[in-house]
Amino acid sequence: MTRRRPGSGLSNATATAIERLVAAALRDDSDEIAVQREALANEYDRGRCGMEPSEVVSLVRAAVDQLGLEVTDAQAQPDDRLGDVRVALDGRRERWFEVKAQTKKNRFADLTQADWVRDATDLIRWLVSDDDELAGQLPEWALDELRVPDASYFQGWDRDSLWLADIALVVNRSAREEAGIRTPADLHEFLRSKYVLHLTREGIRIFGLDALVPVASSLAGERASMLFNYENRTAVAIACSCPGPPSWGRVHFTYHVAYPPLGPLGRHKMHARSLDRASPLVVVRA
Repeated sequence: MTRRRPGSGLSNATATAIERLVAAALRDDSDEIAVQREALANEYDRGRCGMEPSEVVSLVRAAVDQLGLEVTDAQAQPDDRLGDVRVALDGRRERWFEVKAQTKKNRFADLTQADWVRDATDLIRWLVSDDDELAGQLPEWALDELRVPDASYFQGWDRDSLWLADIALVVNRSAREEAGIRTPADLHEFLRSKYVLHLTREGIRIFGLDALVPVASSLAGERASMLFNYENRTAVAIACSCPGPPSWGRVHFTYHVAYPPLGPLGRHKMHARSLDRASPLVVVRA
């Protein structure tokens, strides 16, 4: 069974094959690239992969070559669960990749249709503990998953740093501790060691996570703006922007919390604007 990483959405065979393909390309493993091409061919024949396997392989190899990392090893779905791919570099340095493979989407702008994180996160817990109006809008089954014993749970983490932690996909205290992230300063360093690889029919692009607009703005000292919408199909939708305020066409991230009647607890989206206005490290057009 494909392992589900907390907060990352549900994996499938196409996504898993592309993650393994990225890892194989990073370590220049031709045999494994051929294995994953065959896995994608099986998915393509079943209608579950929306791009020709040879095109996916070509795009991934070209993007990895342009990135130019000095890789000593790369593994998909690593045990530390800090990314879809973990990369070892010369000098005992590590990097992580978050792979967003949308082979049935035509444009980079379709990013919002994929979940960035899912279900409970510490940012939502912080908001519930801080905002009685929000807590009052949520059904009891959702509150059962979001309540914390007391404010000491957050141990010095504030609203904006917890939002950055969600973007980095270290969505709760145990995930941060596993990553060695004990303070917001540690998180900032982690953000600089992670990449986003986004694949659609338009091509492939790679960003440093710290270059995404809301991340770069927050690291530069901008405060995030959050707008709560209680007239939504979920109990609440929370639109986030940095710099703000969130408005039509200016939202960077949206939380959708408490789907009726009993879940899921959350499906949370990164908007393409967060990437489109950032400077990519690599772009390869299909």
